[in-house]
Amino acid sequence: MNKLRPQNTTGAGVASAVSPRRTKNGQRGKRAQAWSAIVQSPDEQYQLKRRALIHAAARAFNARGYHNTSLDDVAAELGVTRAALYHYIRSKQEILFECHMLTYDLGDQAIAYANLHAQNGLERACLIIRRFIELFNGEMGRVAVMSEHESLEPKMRALIQKRRDDFDHEFRSIVESGIRDGSIRAIDAKLAVFFAMGAVNWMGTRWYRPDGPLSVEQIAASFEDMFRAAVSADR
Repeated sequence: MNKLRPQNTTGAGVASAVSPRRTKNGQRGKRAQAWSAIVQSPDEQYQLKRRALIHAAARAFNARGYHNTSLDDVAAELGVTRAALYHYIRSKQEILFECHMLTYDLGDQAIAYANLHAQNGLERACLIIRRFIELFNGEMGRVAVMSEHESLEPKMRALIQKRRDDFDHEFRSIVESGIRDGSIRAIDAKLAVFFAMGAVNWMGTRWYRPDGPLSVEQIAASFEDMFRAAVSADR
């Protein structure tokens, strides 16, 4: 049985049991609104289960490496058969592609957060680093990957490279804005971004362990502090 396949909850028996009463003017009452708010559609169930698959695969890729992780390993972590996975993905490469896309979705969220909460270039750059680490290693576990993109087919690799370039250029422009507003000293913005994200990448793919002595929040705060000390005009 495909345990991941969304279940059909729209049968006649279910519908008759929960069919909301209508008012005299034919409009559904509050019961209908409450029911529609809590019952997921088949498409919503599908997307949730596909997301769970991507998250499980990302954790396995980060723990074992992409080439050392099979679809059987992913299926075992989810408690389903390998055949069940093909209802949601076409190949292991597609999973890796989606994991990378998720990484840059988190990067976009970190930039948006920094732009909303910071007043100058230094503060925005520092918040990008801190928020990205928190998101990348958040409550759902390490649900994105930052390596092995060379294993992707050319079209997928090109799309990932564009996302990476877009993030890099946005981060670099924020550092450059800090140099202009006087909060960041005169440095090479490109190297500053390489310096910051190289450290974050090494943390995310090499040495960080959720059961380690420091929490994600403590590590994120330390990385932010060290970056600030390195680039601040007031150091």
